[in-house]
Parts: sequence; structure tokens; C-alpha cells
Amino acid sequence: MATYRNLDKAPRIFFLPGDQIFPWIIISAVSYFLVRKVLGLSWVWVLTVSGWGIGTWWVLTWRGMHYFFGRLISVPHWSRAIVEYKSILNHGQSWSQKSHHS
Repeated sequence: MATYRNLDKAPRIFFLPGDQIFPWIIISAVSYFLVRKVLGLSWVWVLTVSGWGIGTWWVLTWRGMHYFFGRLISVPHWSRAIVEYKSILNHGQSWSQKSHHS
């Protein structure tokens, strides 16, 4: 059974969750560009803003992206309708041609 103990686990790179690495890199790069290059602030502010962004992203997606972002998509409204069955095999024939042949 030792072979199967890792099947249900999420991928990790050392202690970091594997699915979070690329968003964290993007958040850190955007933070660096905005804070250091555009605003000209110190590295303390770069680390603070990137830490805040990474922490926010992790809180929003820690159970999976679908858990938080799935609530933003509305559930479809299903309703029953009584409609006449139309066969797709006789799609080219009009209603009058069908009634004369039957």
C-alpha cells in the first residue's frame, strides 16, 4: 500500500503548494514593477505589497479556485417546457410535407 499513499495529495514544491507557484510569481512581478519601478519605493514596500497580494490570493484559492470563484457564476435557471418533438432525421421537410406522408 505504500505506493498509493500519495495519490490523493496535491503537488508540492518543498513546502509550497504546486498550483500556487505561478500566480505567486506573477503577483510578485507585478508588485515589483508597480512599487519599485513606477512608484520608486523601497524593497520593504515591494515585499509588503507582494506579501499582501500572495496572502490574499492564497486565502481566496486555498480550497481550490472553484470554491471562491464558482460563487461568482450564477446557477442556470432550469424550467420545464412542453414543446412538440421534432425529429432531426426529417429536418429538411416542412410540417405540411410530414402531415401528407403520414
